[in-house]
Amino acid sequence: MLACGKDGDPVAWNRIELVSDDYTAWILPERGGSCVRLARYGAEALRTPDSEDSYRQNEFLWGTPVLFFPNRISGGSFEFEGRTYRLPVNEKKTGCFLHGTLHRTKFEVVEQSETEAVLRYEATEEKPYLTFPHCFAVTLRGSLSADGLRQQAAVENASAFDMPVALAFHTTFRIPFSEGSRPEQVSLTLDTQEEYGRDMETFLPDGRAWKEYPDKRQMERGDLLPSEHTISRLFRMDGRHEMCLTDLRARIRVRYKAGEAYHYWMVYNGGRQDLLCVEPQSWLSNCPNAPFPREISGFDFIMPGEKRVYETWMRIERIV
Repeated sequence: MLACGKDGDPVAWNRIELVSDDYTAWILPERGGSCVRLARYGAEALRTPDSEDSYRQNEFLWGTPVLFFPNRISGGSFEFEGRTYRLPVNEKKTGCFLHGTLHRTKFEVVEQSETEAVLRYEATEEKPYLTFPHCFAVTLRGSLSADGLRQQAAVENASAFDMPVALAFHTTFRIPFSEGSRPEQVSLTLDTQEEYGRDMETFLPDGRAWKEYPDKRQMERGDLLPSEHTISRLFRMDGRHEMCLTDLRARIRVRYKAGEAYHYWMVYNGGRQDLLCVEPQSWLSNCPNAPFPREISGFDFIMPGEKRVYETWMRIERIV
């Protein structure tokens, strides 16, 4: 159980604390290995829950919850290599499978030091992951150094046949992230090359895609203020795979970079001023059923005995 310390300070949680130079990070093995704190220079980059009740109000809006499979799958089903995959429809209003339950699954701690933690989850025939018909393992490695936090997720196919795979992190940043600043003093830089239209009743891609779209130039210049917008948008990454949040008053920047296995950003704040979710995901929402060829929408699979590795890096920097 998460627990609060004195005056609501979440010091008593069952967590792994990593320390390197002037960075501190907290990782929760019993919550899917989510990193719920990254601090430096007095800045708190990630939203850190202060109680179990706060956390349960929406488990996706704290830290870096892992999503498997990410985002929505219409009807909870899709076809691959002649097999029908049926996943639980857990979003009744849209009739979709949404995000999965890996984010709330306990991971075993297999290695731990002052600067690194390695966590592992295994789905077996005796203890499967939901209704997913594959044995597989996910290994999360969080490494903290003077360069910030590196998060590596390796998905291994332990079954006898090809396994569909996709991953995302519902990374939720605190707005503002520096004490004494206001939400309107935080700007977003996000390099994108395409935006995808969605049916806003189901939140599924509708087949439209644009090379030019509202706020593109502002995001490229880094002068979009997310707190002044209600945001729920899906983009293809450009070649840099990078996002920056800048506190214009404190002169501190949070930099978030995704590895080559990621292709899309989901950006969301639900109209709130206190947070911004910038989610790297390896496939387009509803990828197996989306109105795009699978090679465009990021569909991927791994053969028996092989693995796919996903990496992100997060840094907190002073602006000089």
